[in-house]
Amino acid sequence: MRTIAIVNQKGGCGKTTTAINLASVLAGRGIRTLLVDMDPQSHCAAGLGVPESRIESGIAEAMISNLDLGFNPEGMLWEVSRGLELLPSTMLLAALESPDGGLYALPDRDRRLAKVLAHLAPRYDICLVDCSPSIGLLTYNALRAATQALIPVETGYFSLRGAKRQWGTIQSLIERIGRPIECSMLPTLHNPESRLSSRILEALGQHFPNHLLPLIIREHEPLREAASLGQPITEFAPGSEAERDFVALADWLLANEPRAASMVDANTARGMSMPPPQVQATTRVGELALRMQAGHDVVPSPEITADAAPPPPGTYLEMAPNDINEPVLDESEFGVVHSEQGTCFRQPGQPEQSMAIAGDFNGWSTSATPMRYDRSTSSFEAIVPLPPGRYRYQVVIDGRSRMDAYNDQAIIGETGVSTNSFTIEPASLA
Repeated sequence: MRTIAIVNQKGGCGKTTTAINLASVLAGRGIRTLLVDMDPQSHCAAGLGVPESRIESGIAEAMISNLDLGFNPEGMLWEVSRGLELLPSTMLLAALESPDGGLYALPDRDRRLAKVLAHLAPRYDICLVDCSPSIGLLTYNALRAATQALIPVETGYFSLRGAKRQWGTIQSLIERIGRPIECSMLPTLHNPESRLSSRILEALGQHFPNHLLPLIIREHEPLREAASLGQPITEFAPGSEAERDFVALADWLLANEPRAASMVDANTARGMSMPPPQVQATTRVGELALRMQAGHDVVPSPEITADAAPPPPGTYLEMAPNDINEPVLDESEFGVVHSEQGTCFRQPGQPEQSMAIAGDFNGWSTSATPMRYDRSTSSFEAIVPLPPGRYRYQVVIDGRSRMDAYNDQAIIGETGVSTNSFTIEPASLA
């Protein structure tokens, strides 16, 4: 079974839209298609009209089941249309990546999805995996199971700046896996009438000449309308330009099977990103590409082996020192600060980053408590009203969970994973 992971740690790039509509087009061709929702936000079900209130079990329950005794998918799979079935996300999925969520305690924690799909493979020709928007154990499972990866990239300026980091992060995960996975970048939400979008698309082509797909997914209003009604574009607007974009994507994928491992270039086989091409800054497009190249690479963690397990919460891919602006605030003002408004989480950072707080007070969700960037202090912060008690948390930077370097209080969980902690005394709320 051909398995394609659709992955990007940046939200709003068209990841789930791509998964839903590509799956529908493939099924319409008579290809037995499975869509696996590895995103805790469970948007695939909503976008395909599957009532979330009726979903009792899904991919999370499947991954922590005793797969050595076999796997019975009945009650988990939803037939969306002829030839298309959904293995949905449930609330349990968000908790799996928490220190005590159950997944980290399993010796094969990074291969659970692959084992589930191995049981399902005889039923399908192709599987699409809508990955979590964070780069953690769920995404690592998806790449472990995948034969190739699609990386949707919005053709906007901030997406351009983050494309190189995104590519480096995914290639670092592939290096940990120890086998080649063919990766392609898919331009999405493209506005052909925008000069900036066109320049950015051309800059992406210069920077990733061997990895940018020769097609685009344009920005179409019918795609939004279809999603709001729980329909793929093939049902909502058959024959439309929006549908034709996904037909073109399906055509390309069916005509281009992943290359055999022996044909993959040496850099890709080692899981490393391609060296940046030589770009001339003689045009505005070249200038944009060079500005993107000037950013710092993501450096893989040391001591990586072919069978290395993914990093536990609290570890992360180190960035170059200059990736973080010199903070304006004193170090004592970072970490956890109690205020009249609530518990304030504050971290130094730069505007191109994304930060959030994941803790036991929000179900360890990596997206439920985003942090807002304050340019005046070059820092991110989030204020959460909490009652008295003891809490555990981690900082999520660009989708990766890590320990808070500005809080020396830590708790080691049952699985041996460390998290930060803090205590709110009744007096501190006065």
